[in-house]
Amino acid sequence: MGEFAIETRGLSGGGRVSATKLLVLGIVHLSGGAHGYQVRSELQSWGAEIWAKIKPGSIYHALKKAAADGLLTEHAEPGNSGPERVLYRATARGRDEIVELVRDGLRRTHDPTMLDAAIAMLPMLTRTDAIAQVNERVARLEAELVEQAKGWENPNPDIPEHVRDQAELWAGHARTELEWAKSLSKRLSEGAYTMADDPGSWRTAPGHLKMPV
Repeated sequence: MGEFAIETRGLSGGGRVSATKLLVLGIVHLSGGAHGYQVRSELQSWGAEIWAKIKPGSIYHALKKAAADGLLTEHAEPGNSGPERVLYRATARGRDEIVELVRDGLRRTHDPTMLDAAIAMLPMLTRTDAIAQVNERVARLEAELVEQAKGWENPNPDIPEHVRDQAELWAGHARTELEWAKSLSKRLSEGAYTMADDPGSWRTAPGHLKMPV
């Protein structure tokens, strides 16, 4: 890698996995089933349009795509005073996909939107699994900082000096994120949060989102 290269291990298929997909699947599953407008309302209450950059249209697209891919089932229901509504429920494949997306978001570096979505769905993982994924993030960040430090030792004369400020900004973000990830791993190890294998988790208390009908 070059002097200021930032490593991005963990990217699958060369592209970004959709945070919208993770959040939509997660809400449908955790609610025990939901209509499109309920998913949209829940995400709006979380402020996801800001930190996850989710637009209303992308929510409905994600629902339809997930159903087509076998991650959700669709059930038509009579509307209160209008057309039929579609109730979505997560399939076994859909639940497995949520877990994989959370794992990917926790360990992948340089994708803050996906990380935010993974944190929002953190309780979908068992405690041991969550700690392992966060520790993988720690290892990747440490490796990236070491690689960048090597670049400082042998600077490339073809790179303008002012670009070093950009590299220092990246390194600053990485150092801050590294300390946060270590802290999260420690909190999880000490029993913080209700995880998937804990009493009172989503596995034993389905429908806890209690979204309005």
